[in-house]
Amino acid sequence: MQVSGLRDAERDTPTTTPTFSGAQRGTVMESGADTAARDMQFEMREALRAISGLERLERCGISVLAGGVTPVLRNGRAGYAGVVTCGSVHVCPCCSTSIRRIRQEELDQVGQFWECQSCGLVMMTLTMRHYERDALADLEEMQRQAWKAGFGMNAGRTWRQAKKDFGIRGFVRAWEVTHGANGWHCHYHVLLFLARPLAAGRVQELQHLAFEVWSAALVKVGARMPVEVSEKDGKPVGVKIDAPDRGESGQMARYLMKGQDGKTRWGVAAELTRLDIKQGQGGHRTPFEIARDAIAGDARSVELWREFVATATGVRSLYWSNGLRKLLREMGFELDERNDNEVAADEAADGKPLACIPAVTWYRHIARHKGRALALLKAAEKGGTRAVRALVESWGLIWGPRPGRRHAPGGRCVGWTRARTARFPLTRTAHRRDARRWRSRSATRHPTSSSRTTTAAP
Repeated sequence: MQVSGLRDAERDTPTTTPTFSGAQRGTVMESGADTAARDMQFEMREALRAISGLERLERCGISVLAGGVTPVLRNGRAGYAGVVTCGSVHVCPCCSTSIRRIRQEELDQVGQFWECQSCGLVMMTLTMRHYERDALADLEEMQRQAWKAGFGMNAGRTWRQAKKDFGIRGFVRAWEVTHGANGWHCHYHVLLFLARPLAAGRVQELQHLAFEVWSAALVKVGARMPVEVSEKDGKPVGVKIDAPDRGESGQMARYLMKGQDGKTRWGVAAELTRLDIKQGQGGHRTPFEIARDAIAGDARSVELWREFVATATGVRSLYWSNGLRKLLREMGFELDERNDNEVAADEAADGKPLACIPAVTWYRHIARHKGRALALLKAAEKGGTRAVRALVESWGLIWGPRPGRRHAPGGRCVGWTRARTARFPLTRTAHRRDARRWRSRSATRHPTSSSRTTTAAP
């Protein structure tokens, strides 16, 4: 059982990553950034494996893609290359953070770019009436069908004419859900790209027209008639449209991918994307807040979390209208074409390799021991290769060359083994058998519940 290390890893020199702008991909992470949130996400993912019943989550961060796992270090932050990432933006706290951060940065720059072309942006929020007895799957289905009937492929003459009158060139739509005293609250945040900015009066006109379209579509699919204006404060309820001030289009776009820590400033990108750190308001809980209560042992929260997992697994978190991405490319803005799985995998694997852990060593001595994977990352961030070596040797493993193997390109080989008397690594067949046993035992403890896995088209 071996680990291959690279000679450059001894220097522990952080690598640099270009900041995303236009054609560039990726975001730079600040050196020495606070890792408390990352630690909480790791622990939360490990706990959610036991209650979610989702196979892809059970494999995330554990199953090996090929021959081994490579700890990597980038700007003071450590991660793992060579392990499976589920890419679940709704359910996995680790993948969700990576995906939403990248999408948020992209939307921020798209908003700034669109404003620089003397074009306009507005954000439309669509809500629906609901009660505690309503199942999330039923609400999401009616919401999706109402979108198709009102604004999507089956939109009527009213909305098609409105798109021409208001110069709507496309949209980016985000799905969001919270839970409160009246049950599940599903709503859409829709960023409308306009050919020109709208005056305040035109924004109100568009809001009223959109409400007529949305309310008719909801009734058509069997949902309840929404309320246009609140009787208490006179604020819009069923449909609300916000227009940013000059220079705020980027922040407005960020609001589409907001999170759950309440720290995200106003911006469309955050509202559309950052559900991983967002906090519910007015007594509502976000899905990850429900998950934390479920981990703490609240039986009702466990039921709600499983209901959310079964429904959200088949829902797109972010949807771009047909032709909008092509239009942006023609205007000179190059978008990130990676899917969610690719974003999560790239973010986890990006960095300078420190060593290579063979799959059999990973399964037997790290993945099966609670907290070891996270402890290894902390050691890498604290002291690089030397700290990693000290940690694994404290676990009773040996750091040394693997007999009969050539050195890794550009470096020397090091190896880990459980006992100092062990001399021969397991065969490939034994490695596969070990992986099958791991998955089988995990499936036996936590049977997978049925869930929709198809992607819901708008």
